[in-house]
Formats: sequence, C-alpha cells, structure tokens
Amino acid sequence: MEISLSVFLLLYLVYIVIFLFFSFFNLFHMVRYGFVSVGAWVVTVGYIVITLLGLFVSYYYIAQIDLYLLDREDNRR
Repeated sequence: MEISLSVFLLLYLVYIVIFLFFSFFNLFHMVRYGFVSVGAWVVTVGYIVITLLGLFVSYYYIAQIDLYLLDREDNRR
C-alpha cells in the first residue's frame, strides 16, 4: 500500500490552518491582557519570531517539490 505525498501535504496544510487559527486567538489574548511586563513582550515577540521562522522553513522545503510531477504520479493510478 502506497500513500501519496499529496496526502501528507494536505494534512500539513490542515495542521497549519489550525495552528494559525489558534495562534491568532493566543496572540490576541496576549496583546489584550498580557502586556504588563517586559517578560510578556519578550514571550510574545519570541512566539511570533519562532512561528514565522517555522513557516518560512516549511515554505522553503515545500517550494522545492515539483507539484506538476506529483500530480502526474497521482493520475497514473
């Protein structure tokens, strides 16, 4: 049994959408209720930087996949 790469990419897309959805609400609550100290600023900025870095690294590696060939492999079956 063979699982296509497109299945993993679709599952990863769903994961990213859910992650960004929850991150939006987490950041909203951090900005609205959490900026009482310098530590809160550091945590918020760190969270944003690490999230953007993770998204950039994901894009860098996923962009190297030739999706045209991926589509051709799925249509062969």
